[in-house]
Amino acid sequence: MTDWDLAPGDYIKRTELHARFGGGGQGGISPCAKSPNVLIFSDPRSGSRHGYIYDKWDEADSTLFHFTGEGQTGDQRMKAGNAAVLNSAVAGRSLRVFKGVRGTVRYIDQFKLDAVPFEFKPAPATGNGPTRQVIVFGLRRLTDATDRRARRPRSVAAPTYRRADPSPTQPSEEPFTRDPTVIDRALRAHADTQNALSDFLTNNGATTWSPQPADPDFDLAWTLRGVTFVGEVKSLTALNEDRQLRLGLGQVLDYQALMARETAAVRAVLVVERQPQDARWLALCERHDVVLVWPATFPVLLESELTR
Repeated sequence: MTDWDLAPGDYIKRTELHARFGGGGQGGISPCAKSPNVLIFSDPRSGSRHGYIYDKWDEADSTLFHFTGEGQTGDQRMKAGNAAVLNSAVAGRSLRVFKGVRGTVRYIDQFKLDAVPFEFKPAPATGNGPTRQVIVFGLRRLTDATDRRARRPRSVAAPTYRRADPSPTQPSEEPFTRDPTVIDRALRAHADTQNALSDFLTNNGATTWSPQPADPDFDLAWTLRGVTFVGEVKSLTALNEDRQLRLGLGQVLDYQALMARETAAVRAVLVVERQPQDARWLALCERHDVVLVWPATFPVLLESELTR
């Protein structure tokens, strides 16, 4: 029998996962015959098309995950995969939750059924069909956040950094609502800054990667000395500086919050192409524990205070 050797945050191809531990390659619930596990796959972005609108972390309890059972049409019933989840403890099976449903998936952690194991809730069928009753499981994460380690996977399917296009262009609009040369300049500045940051980090021992399908849409993430960082890159002009910084700050805080549910000690970094004209942005970012950098200050990201 195969021993479980994935750690929270590990990436693995779903085909490899099933080859090692068992279970079928389709569906959101996969009981295993080769190992004592029930594999659960959740991707709220794609699942919402099939009425899986409840897959999310509880707003008031960061260790409680709500997961919609299987069955895309008609009222869901407590059979097959749904019954396997409900009876997992009695059967001696561990509930293993993954983010993503196909291709490369990310292991979140081991869970157990909550004190209220499930409830029925209304949801639309696939394709915004008629309302039906779905099973929503309450899954309690077993590992405390302080015990999780921010590290990248041992799997060969680990994500890598995809270099931004250094010569991007925006399709012209008719009639023009924005000067296409201004748009192209912003895209180039964004790509140049992002690639420069990745080069700097990898040259100093960090591992960088681009988002996978199940990840939030960050520009760049990396690990350095066991700590995970997530970065949002923004180009700046005198006219759009405030707007870009407001947007970037909100985005990177959102990415940090999403990633921190699966990986401990995620640091947020807002990366801009040049120093902001208004010094208040440095103070504002510091107040929210966001590191604000531009190319001349990239060495700040190597300071030991950020990786304690």
